[in-house]
Amino acid sequence: MSKTKTPFSQSIARTGFKAGAAFAGSVAIGVALALLLGGGLFFVYVGRLNGPGMAGARAGGAGALLALLTSPAVLVAVLLVAFVPLYVMLGVAQGRRRALRHVVAAHGDSLSERLSAAIAGRIEAMPRAHGALERAGEALSANALADQLAPALGTSRAVRRIIAFVVKRLPLSDLLRQWRAQRETSVPAEAGREDPALRAMLHQQVGDALRDMAMPSHTLLWIALGAHAMLFGVGLWLTR
Repeated sequence: MSKTKTPFSQSIARTGFKAGAAFAGSVAIGVALALLLGGGLFFVYVGRLNGPGMAGARAGGAGALLALLTSPAVLVAVLLVAFVPLYVMLGVAQGRRRALRHVVAAHGDSLSERLSAAIAGRIEAMPRAHGALERAGEALSANALADQLAPALGTSRAVRRIIAFVVKRLPLSDLLRQWRAQRETSVPAEAGREDPALRAMLHQQVGDALRDMAMPSHTLLWIALGAHAMLFGVGLWLTR
């Protein structure tokens, strides 16, 4: 049987083109940083290994090899070259975040409504026996929710990553404790029926998680740039 695409899933597919462009742009920036900054500073530093302060390395032969192997300068060189793949990985990670932000920015409200309703429906369908609610987290896997919502949201990787991010960030145990506390002071809903209090809490928490995802973050990149500059400075001091 062929799956009929809903207008919402088609809209997400169109948004995917912009998300893909954002991903490609971030990866390109990561590759550029790897080649120009990572590779550039590495070769500049390697050129200094035969400079001042490395008299043993200029001696030639086994003495030069021993001097390099026992020198902290070699460790600095190894760490500097490790920044080349690190910048590529940061570019890929940033690209994924930017791609997901495009989807969230365009469809965040609809995603929040559908995902919170799906989670609430699974919890409401659970038996109310003691201890059953504590096992709700085991029944709410990202894959199961993605499969359930596939007819409405589609099966794109971006949607599955968003669902996985929300499920990982969702404090289910705290939400269930709050829900139990509210149910003790109100008329409890029957099993399998919609509980407005639960759905309101889930809608708020899912919305908060999606907003956090949509917030731009360059923290890891700035940390990498700072560490790279510090390491290069240490290398310059070692080869002065």
